[in-house]
Amino acid sequence: MSKYCLSDIADFISEKVDFSSIELEEYISTDNMLPDFNGITLSSVEPSLNKCTKFKANDTLFSNIRTYFKKVWFADFDGGCSPDVIVMRTKNEELVLPEFLYLLICSEDFINFTVMSSNGAKMPRGDKKAMLKYEFEIPSIEEQKIAINHYFKIKEKIQLNTQINQTLEQIAQALFKSWFVDFDPVRAKVQALSDGLSLEQAELAAMQAISGKTPEELTALSQAQPDRYAELAETAKAFPCEMVEVDGVEVPKGWEVKRIDEIANIIKGKSYKSSELEKSKTALVTLKSFNRGGGYRLDGLKEYTGKYKPEQEVFAGELIIAYTDVTQAADVIGKPAMVMSDSNYKHLVISLDVGVVRPFNDVYKHFLYCLAMTDSFQAHTKSFCTGTTVLHLGKDAVPSFEFINPSNKLLHVFYKQTSPIFEKINLHIEENKNLEKVKDLLLSRLLSGEIE
Repeated sequence: MSKYCLSDIADFISEKVDFSSIELEEYISTDNMLPDFNGITLSSVEPSLNKCTKFKANDTLFSNIRTYFKKVWFADFDGGCSPDVIVMRTKNEELVLPEFLYLLICSEDFINFTVMSSNGAKMPRGDKKAMLKYEFEIPSIEEQKIAINHYFKIKEKIQLNTQINQTLEQIAQALFKSWFVDFDPVRAKVQALSDGLSLEQAELAAMQAISGKTPEELTALSQAQPDRYAELAETAKAFPCEMVEVDGVEVPKGWEVKRIDEIANIIKGKSYKSSELEKSKTALVTLKSFNRGGGYRLDGLKEYTGKYKPEQEVFAGELIIAYTDVTQAADVIGKPAMVMSDSNYKHLVISLDVGVVRPFNDVYKHFLYCLAMTDSFQAHTKSFCTGTTVLHLGKDAVPSFEFINPSNKLLHVFYKQTSPIFEKINLHIEENKNLEKVKDLLLSRLLSGEIE
């Protein structure tokens, strides 16, 4: 291996482009770069910029604010980025391949160096001049190709698991919306009866709405999978045949308008002191446990050795809500997450910034999570926010939210149908956590030359 400064192998790109010439989905800022090398998400806010830095596919983008968040992305399209994002491009692909430059920037030693050499207290920024002087050991192109191949195979598997989880989540949300927001099976029955069809035909219409199948496909299902057909028919019967008005809201007959505190306890976390020592395999669930837009991250846990109240311990499958929002967390207040199991810890405990919504009946677990993901819930909780720099959720934000409560039978059916979905999501999250460890260890050893 030969040693080279970053300035020898890469350029910091300063070329500008008119912001009006790019699409919003092609714009990258430090806010829509995900921590821990997890790529990017779509920018939700259009910046007030006339120009931005131009980047190309195969460039490495590095968020230069709070570099300990490890926001690094290997670009797979052309676009523009904010001034707080450094665009790095390899100078000579016969010396350093673009993908290997990305691996170098992701290395633990380089990230630690940028943290130590950063300037500023409240908003520390990496020192670009210091970065350019940082030395890397560069292997041959063949060795680089091997390292790239191994690393990106693991990264692709992690991304695939993440995409599958997103699809599974969308399936659960779509089912919830169809049944409990749009009332599709109920409306199908109402429409069929208003058209003069029989009750039996109305039930068939509800079965179509639930399954998405045509009458011919349902007939085929009854012959090929009679048990599945019978289960579908039983589910369709559980939906009412009539819509009525309750407190000015049209709801399925027999369903009630309820508040969350009528079906669940809402428990806030507390501030834990390091002096409350008790040796235990415990981790705190904090704001870092929430993905932007909701969802749970196992890598966001923080080890904890203090005492806590039993009711502040959370368990797999429970709903947690972010009660605070700070700059680092970026748009998580009021967002829900479902706690996933973690074999590394015996206990998970909620911090002061987190609340757990604990239903009196477990059948509400998945229902409440999907409910908390709806736009109406998010709008409701946002109306209870206080503060400017740091936002806080009012104590009544979650318990006062009203929703349409279906029959107990449908709650059981929904829980049964969504349980395999969330079990698969949990397995993929666990697998990704293990793959991240392997990836980080592999990167460290590949860059140090410990393994070929």
